[in-house]
Amino acid sequence: MTKRKFLLTLNLQHFSDGEGLLVQSQHRFEINTTPDATDGEETFERMAKGFNNFDPSNNEETDQTQYLDGEGFASTTVMGGQLTLSFSGHRYYGDPAQDWIFSKQHEIGTERETTFRWTMPTGEVFEGPCTLAEISGPSGDANAKGEITVAVHFNGKPVYSENGEDGTATTSGNDGEGI
Repeated sequence: MTKRKFLLTLNLQHFSDGEGLLVQSQHRFEINTTPDATDGEETFERMAKGFNNFDPSNNEETDQTQYLDGEGFASTTVMGGQLTLSFSGHRYYGDPAQDWIFSKQHEIGTERETTFRWTMPTGEVFEGPCTLAEISGPSGDANAKGEITVAVHFNGKPVYSENGEDGTATTSGNDGEGI
């Protein structure tokens, strides 16, 4: 009897066709591990192995003002913000992205600056200069995997690209400055 291997081809974009539940593992995160390289020579490593959770935030600054015509109630205006992504998971030695991130754990200033790319399951992309913050771990119980966290703070408004149906991309954001 001959054993056969069967391969199942998965369409990971299936749930992003406008209807259905989103599976979080369809997001793609890439970090530039060679921030001093010349344009076109950067090395973007996938940030996935060992990470099992991410939490995006707009980190908004708001102004709340009460006007006389509001009968004592306030109106809110968003005055600014910063796109941040907080990641958590387990330390995986030998992963290029994690090894680079943790090589910066005790650095300060520009040593933690690089570029970051977030590709959403829909094909939309946020990319721009960033700073790594809140790098912690590995930590945890004696009988557990080493728990880690890191936050990616985009510096300025990231460039946003939206893939059209014909595969072409349109962009908006900081006009590519700093990338």
